[in-house]
Amino acid sequence: MKTFPIIKRSYLWLLIAGILMAWSAVLFLTNVRYSIDFTGGVNMRLSTSVNAEELQWSLSSALEEASFSDTTIGIQPGTSSTAITIKTNIGDDARITSLIETIQSSLIENAYIQDDSQIIELAITWPSVGAYMQSAAIRALVLGIIFMVIYMLFSFSGIRKYVSPVTLAGVTVITMLFDMFIPAGAYGLLMWINPTIQVDTIFIIAILTTMWYSINDTIIIFDRIRENMQKVDEKNQKSLIYGKVFESSLRQVMRRSLGTSISTLLVIVAMYLVGTWVIQSFAFTIGIGVIAWTFSSIFIAAPLAYLTLWKFNKEQDKL
Repeated sequence: MKTFPIIKRSYLWLLIAGILMAWSAVLFLTNVRYSIDFTGGVNMRLSTSVNAEELQWSLSSALEEASFSDTTIGIQPGTSSTAITIKTNIGDDARITSLIETIQSSLIENAYIQDDSQIIELAITWPSVGAYMQSAAIRALVLGIIFMVIYMLFSFSGIRKYVSPVTLAGVTVITMLFDMFIPAGAYGLLMWINPTIQVDTIFIIAILTTMWYSINDTIIIFDRIRENMQKVDEKNQKSLIYGKVFESSLRQVMRRSLGTSISTLLVIVAMYLVGTWVIQSFAFTIGIGVIAWTFSSIFIAAPLAYLTLWKFNKEQDKL
């Protein structure tokens, strides 16, 4: 039975990956909305059930009169309570008091509550905290990539006579970027469908988790490539055909990689079906990440590393 060639079609897989990354970037950037975790704002719950449209209009009018701009109000009425999320351009921490007073006055004046005691939950995210959360999320992503590169440089130093660890580290970073872009794009599509969905800390955690799983899958394949290269007698090093080594290595670990991804995906689907919205948001992002890293580890990491080597080792272009 003729096997399906992977390395031989390296340019095709990389073209598909490039198109998917570009499309995902457009989906995310055109639909992105940040939660109050990153911008600052107010979460509160009233002990009464109210008309969502009327409450949203009255709060919007009150905040506009108080010179609060770019306001987004989310209201989730329940049978006996109402959850309110308000994200607005606060400016600085000093205006938080004014924001709370404006909200409370509007609620009381429009008879949504009788007094402050009917506000049973009140959580405030200060603008400085939101700014810190943004910078912390960026630092976490950057540091994650840096640590991955350092690990790759040390882990694959033993085969530097065959392939530079710097090459494998660079390929791994590109692979991780793909695994970050695809779930981000899917989340962007979700934000386009549902205006209440926003980028929050749960999304960042899911992206970081995807990165760790992605590097694990990629390293498994590179480890097998390393093992197969080291089996070649040094006397025959010049006759080493890289394309065949890469192709056979992929075949040897593909079943394991697919098995791990499918078993992980089954657990994630179960989490999505029985979990709350927070769990569902996390499971959705991770689930798309599983599909992304399964594709990238097989169809991006190894083909890209092979093409990089092909530039310097013409003899191995014999598939």
